[in-house]
Amino acid sequence: MCKKILKTFWQEFLFGGHLQCLGVISIAYLSSLFFKIKIDFLFFLSIYLISYSTYLNDRLAALKIDEKTNPERSAYLGSHFWLFSKLRILSVFLIAILLFLTKNLKFLIFGFALLFLGWLYPIYFKNLSKKIPAFKNFYVGGFFSVIALAPTIYSSSQFSFLFPLILFVLFVFLKTFLMQVLLDLKDRQVDKVFGLKTIPSLLGKEKTLKFLKIANFFVTFSLIPICFAKIFPLKALLLLFSFSFNLFSYYLASKENYYAYLLESGEFFFWGVLIFIFETICRFSL
Repeated sequence: MCKKILKTFWQEFLFGGHLQCLGVISIAYLSSLFFKIKIDFLFFLSIYLISYSTYLNDRLAALKIDEKTNPERSAYLGSHFWLFSKLRILSVFLIAILLFLTKNLKFLIFGFALLFLGWLYPIYFKNLSKKIPAFKNFYVGGFFSVIALAPTIYSSSQFSFLFPLILFVLFVFLKTFLMQVLLDLKDRQVDKVFGLKTIPSLLGKEKTLKFLKIANFFVTFSLIPICFAKIFPLKALLLLFSFSFNLFSYYLASKENYYAYLLESGEFFFWGVLIFIFETICRFSL
């Protein structure tokens, strides 16, 4: 009985999009920490539910297509389709309640806009990848990078860190773009069939992995001059460890190991855990 519960919990965590949602929370957490913005539990819960609703809607919409590339996830979501369909609707009502409870008009508009664009992706924007190469990567990158702005929008304080914030948004965008390229690698054959012009479907496996290694090296290690120029706090240099995280994912992907994509999906969550541990150690050492 206990094993069955743990298995269900693990499947829900992986296939329900919670790993990615925690990554979204991590981005918001780092943005608030780096730029010293005060946020609260209501903010985090709102952002989490918006992300969860978006992921759940996308995965349910692509259930039949994902049967070839994500059979375990499709089987899990398909076997509980009625429940997840209800949760998809319920999440929207909960998000509306939470956004109104914040009593913050800017954040309310931001939250509904994010939810609307997220839900619109599988309905309309995903098909634009048939016409615009890598559009899917740009769209997802934009969704994640906008999360870096969320704490600033939520706060009513005045700020003087526009340039550092823009750089952080750009950094998140580029890392998300590269993450999405790897995630598209497992779908390259199916994407070719449906005419989606993703980078892996255009370049193939080997060239995509070479591109990812080179591009990710330059993006990740751009943190060194940025931090030493005091644009980001020096603690942001801890994110350099994510490059080894990426390299291991690329290695697994070269071996056609599905865990490469699960590992890569958890990169942003890894960021948050790494910085949180560092902050906790510093706090207790003082």
